[in-house]
Amino acid sequence: MKLQVIVKNASKNVVTNTVVDAIAGPTDTVLNVQEYAASIANIASFPDQKLFLKGKALQNTDRLTDHDIKDGDTLELQFQASEQTLVDQISGLLGDKALSPEEISLLYSYRYGISFEDALNALGLCDGRIRPFLESQKRLSFHDDVVKVAVAAKSLEDSEPTKDCLPSVIQVTVSVDIKGMGKPLQLLSDESTDDEDKDVCVHLEMAQSVARAKEIIAGLVQMPFPDRDLMLGGSKLEDGMSLHEAGVKDGSKIAMVVRASEEALASQLEDLLKEKSALAPGDLGLHYCQRYGTPVSQALRTLGLHANLRRFLESHSNFCLIDGSVSLVNKPLLMTSVLED
Repeated sequence: MKLQVIVKNASKNVVTNTVVDAIAGPTDTVLNVQEYAASIANIASFPDQKLFLKGKALQNTDRLTDHDIKDGDTLELQFQASEQTLVDQISGLLGDKALSPEEISLLYSYRYGISFEDALNALGLCDGRIRPFLESQKRLSFHDDVVKVAVAAKSLEDSEPTKDCLPSVIQVTVSVDIKGMGKPLQLLSDESTDDEDKDVCVHLEMAQSVARAKEIIAGLVQMPFPDRDLMLGGSKLEDGMSLHEAGVKDGSKIAMVVRASEEALASQLEDLLKEKSALAPGDLGLHYCQRYGTPVSQALRTLGLHANLRRFLESHSNFCLIDGSVSLVNKPLLMTSVLED
């Protein structure tokens, strides 16, 4: 059946609505329609969303047939977002780090599923240009063309959620098992050593798969290494199961164990260079951030290494640095077919 979804920002007095046409089956859930409309309207990065039918809020897990929704019906998707929302999200991405506007944009896309430019456009801000937006924010400061948080502030993920709008809150302990370093490295949310700070709280939908939950958690803590498992009570959760099926509940405590190594990082960099003839180390770092959602300097620090990409490349024999560019020593040749007369 064909539905019409009117998307509106409930936090603005003057609203420019977006109308989305959605095709849905009778067994589709409210969340299916909501996620589709949010992706088309480029509002997926704003988590405070709710779908309404004739003024009545619908539960995400409900099926469309539960509310007698028929072909041609009109639904309303309300989301709450503002300039403050974007600043909170950027502050959460930066933490105590300093990043370039380009790196911030790439991290935002990885974390929230849409480009930062689209998020700005959805709110009618700065014509989709990231730098003027960042420069206009008092909580952010520029120095040597990188951005950092000027005033400590609570991030959006740490703020009090509206109980009936946001997903369940899951407490996650993230540990990284560094190859050759003995005991696992425990990630902390700040420099404190209190046990409370060894956990991060993540908003997750119980209908999401374990595989998707791992991606969200990895993005939150900027963990680019793909060899990772979610554990609940000592049991590994299967990727294909939903969190609900795996026994995860609101308030649950789960653990994500990540296995990382220099070999894994080198392999990721090699994959990027196979697609290019040669790159400057800085450009390679930007490509890494775009592909894996984490600055390469962060990946190096996770491994306990100096956060200098050039130094890492020089220490591995697979990479060759000549005239300020890096390439692979044994790059595979492209296969071409030759027609002979």
